[in-house]
Amino acid sequence: MRGYRIGVLGRIELSVDGTEVTLAPLERALVASLAAHGGRVVSVERLIDGLWPDRPPAGARNRVQAVVASVRRGAAPELILTRSPGYQLTAAVVVDAAEFAADVQAATAATDARRAVQLLDRALARWRDDAYLDVGSKLIDVDRDRLHELREHATELRVEALLSLGLHQELVPELTTLVRDRPLRERLRGQLMTALHGSGRQAEALAVYRDGARLLAEEHGIDPGPQLRRLHQEILVSEQEPSARAWVRPNQLPGAAGDFVGRDKELGLLLSSLGRTPPAAGAAQVVVVTGLAGIGKTTLALRAAHESRHRFPAGCLYADLRGNTADPARPGAVLGAFLRALGVAGESIPGTADERAALYRSVLTDQPMLVMLDSAADAAQVRPLLPPGPSSALVTSREALPALAGTEVVPLDVLPVGDALDLLAGLAGAERINREYAAAAEVVELCGRLPLALRIAGVRLAEREAMTVTRLRDRLRDERRRLDELSLGDLDVRSSFTVGFERVPPPAARLLAVLSRTSLRSFGMWDEATEPLLEQLCRAHLLTADPGGNVRMHDLIRLHTRERTDVTTDQMIDWYARLHEYAERAAAALPCKVLPVTEVTSTIDTWDAVDWFEAERENLVAAVHDLLGLDAVDLAGRLACAMGNFAIMRGQYLPEVADCLRDVLDGAAGLPLPTRISLRLCLGTAYRLVNRHAEAVPLLRAAHRDSPASMVPHRLAALHGYSLSCRTLGRVRQADAALLLMVRLCAAHWPVGPVGGHVLLTLGEQHAQYQLTSPFAHAAFTAALRFFEDGGDLWGEALAQEGLGLLNRHAEQWPQALEHLGRAVTTARRLGDRLSVTTGEQALAATHLAAGDIGSARRLLARTVPAFREMRYEWGEAISRRLLGKAHLQEGDAAAAVVELEGSVATLRAIGQPFPLANSLSLLAQAQAALQRYDRAVDLGAEALRVFELFDAAYVDELRERLARWRSAAHAQ
Repeated sequence: MRGYRIGVLGRIELSVDGTEVTLAPLERALVASLAAHGGRVVSVERLIDGLWPDRPPAGARNRVQAVVASVRRGAAPELILTRSPGYQLTAAVVVDAAEFAADVQAATAATDARRAVQLLDRALARWRDDAYLDVGSKLIDVDRDRLHELREHATELRVEALLSLGLHQELVPELTTLVRDRPLRERLRGQLMTALHGSGRQAEALAVYRDGARLLAEEHGIDPGPQLRRLHQEILVSEQEPSARAWVRPNQLPGAAGDFVGRDKELGLLLSSLGRTPPAAGAAQVVVVTGLAGIGKTTLALRAAHESRHRFPAGCLYADLRGNTADPARPGAVLGAFLRALGVAGESIPGTADERAALYRSVLTDQPMLVMLDSAADAAQVRPLLPPGPSSALVTSREALPALAGTEVVPLDVLPVGDALDLLAGLAGAERINREYAAAAEVVELCGRLPLALRIAGVRLAEREAMTVTRLRDRLRDERRRLDELSLGDLDVRSSFTVGFERVPPPAARLLAVLSRTSLRSFGMWDEATEPLLEQLCRAHLLTADPGGNVRMHDLIRLHTRERTDVTTDQMIDWYARLHEYAERAAAALPCKVLPVTEVTSTIDTWDAVDWFEAERENLVAAVHDLLGLDAVDLAGRLACAMGNFAIMRGQYLPEVADCLRDVLDGAAGLPLPTRISLRLCLGTAYRLVNRHAEAVPLLRAAHRDSPASMVPHRLAALHGYSLSCRTLGRVRQADAALLLMVRLCAAHWPVGPVGGHVLLTLGEQHAQYQLTSPFAHAAFTAALRFFEDGGDLWGEALAQEGLGLLNRHAEQWPQALEHLGRAVTTARRLGDRLSVTTGEQALAATHLAAGDIGSARRLLARTVPAFREMRYEWGEAISRRLLGKAHLQEGDAAAAVVELEGSVATLRAIGQPFPLANSLSLLAQAQAALQRYDRAVDLGAEALRVFELFDAAYVDELRERLARWRSAAHAQ
């Protein structure tokens, strides 16, 4: 449903789906008149009277219809409904006046004063100016007056609620202005008297009454109402009584930072939590702001505390618990300071911490107080300092303090780039930052977008006007001195990390030391030994948990850890070996078995394994390069090969993984034979699947040649890939020889494991691709499909379904073909392989085209052509363009067909794909013949025929007949 919104609390505004619609004066008046009637029907006669109150024009009814039609054109036809005897707004319209009224009604019914204030603040914030400001129609006069009075009522209701919370002194300035602007509203005058009286300013309260009484007498000849007179009498009596001792209302909050930026979401969470109605009687609201050192926890908490002060009439207490130092504050000492701030005499403060905590809770009973506990060390330090309900505690800590029941946790991450630049500009000067914007953006990243580091960098720039941002960037680029640069007086990034590092247990510290030396940007919790250590480091905020389950290390913590620790090469390799063990177990669980995998026991769920590889892909590539740097080439190779089947099932990653495999092979001196064979097989298969067949052939041939007799699955995988690449390149004899050798090897060693299904698939593909229909191919595909279904190889299932679909297409069995191809696409979508999905949709398009459904084919090809182009998959783009050319040819548009087919031919010729090239050449020849360019058709057709004859293709006879006709036509010209 579309979103319609009308604003009448100010100038008239109309928006549709968030886009403002410009209205002419008559259109504004019409929309305002309909909105003022709250969804009721407004007759055409009343609209005429309202739009033209003095003299309606000739044909006024037609003019109304024209205005309605104009609004519908500018907004949407369904915005204004025709309902006899006139028009009404659709029920889907949201009018800001209705939202305002609903909030006021809810506030009136609210039993909690703080909730009422929230609702009324929101209601009054909806007003932009006087209601219906730019419309003079008399149809809105009644609603304008109603809304004005409701606004006054909401203002008075809000003041009443704030007074009930004890905010007398804070309300005096606001009420003084309100009474000055509305001198005859007795309720407001009484509220100002109450606020003054509650602030100890009885004389001023009585003066406000006298001013009101004089005004009423002089201008209206009446006395104040009974409520105002009663309040006046109460104040007179109280002035004559001895004043009771006032409640000590502390406000210990330090000042908030003036350069606070960003954190809108987190600030909103804090403001919505602080002062909320307690979840249970006697329970305080406890909110913990957590994050790594220097992330800005205190700055945010102080901002939220100051903005929430009005919700705590008893005041605000503050204590720095020094949890990030070697000498945290003792709870007993903090309680003593709190009790003195609350007016308890020193001699009345108990000696033990438990007795102080009991007295502290007694003093605060039924007194809404905000207690801010900054930099808490742990839950044990915080627990005695928590106030009773209805107070709230705002705690900052590096830990989330899970041992405190019922807490709300607000975690902080580093600043977004824009906010980080704003903070830097606020300290160093916006003009200076804008002048060297690129350098400033790099400074932000070198500071890790950590507020403490940015504050230091900004102050350094502010103190040294001669230092350019570029110079500071260059100094920060040097990792050896970066932490030295981020130290300025008592602002020091290094020392802010030190205490947290010293408190983690030694095993976790050793793991952190190893991780700091890696190139990985995040770390998965991949085994039982590593996971609890990573969790300890996360709780200490030396690592940060991501929503996906991984953890990451801040760059500055990485540098700090490297400074404080030493790590041996063996420790690094041992950690990578554990990563490799998990990768092999995950690889064994993948739903793709093209490449042989190590036989290991895996309890990992199939899709958990897929998700793990997806999350860890970049890290695994980085780990391979780290191992190459450590001269652990064998482990690097085995880890790279573990990614093979995942890269195949997510084809978009094949180029990246292929580069990784190539890097290992280039440094392959001394590689054990099994690892070298696996690397060549993986890289050759990757090259084959991205149409780099010429590079794939020598790798696959070497993988087969060097494999010992015991590595049967590797030999079979190498042979079937070699055979397919050779045939694609037109090397038919080599392809057939490899195919025969593969069959013999498979027969001699059956069963051969998961690779057996792909052997069957290869047999089916090579019999079907060039002979169109083949009972043997159908049997091979069917057997392969059963094999894949039994073995959980979804990748193989998709290929087998596609093969069966192509056989049915060539046999003109359209329903069966579409069913198989549709299943192939569905399976590819489950695997998350965009390349396979697009290839399957291309096969569906070809089937629709062959069946005569050109429209369905075109819709699919409109997706596949740009998708292949975006993925830089030239073969796919060329085939889709061929199919588009065929569609144009069938529709009789030979000129358009030539454009697409020439593009297809050029691409296939460039990448060396003879058989697909011949198919495109044959179609291009037909398009040229349709344009009576017979000489060109003969040349193209003859080139295609030579390729078809090489492959013994089924198209040979048909093309020969066409060539004979084209030659005759060419001679006739």
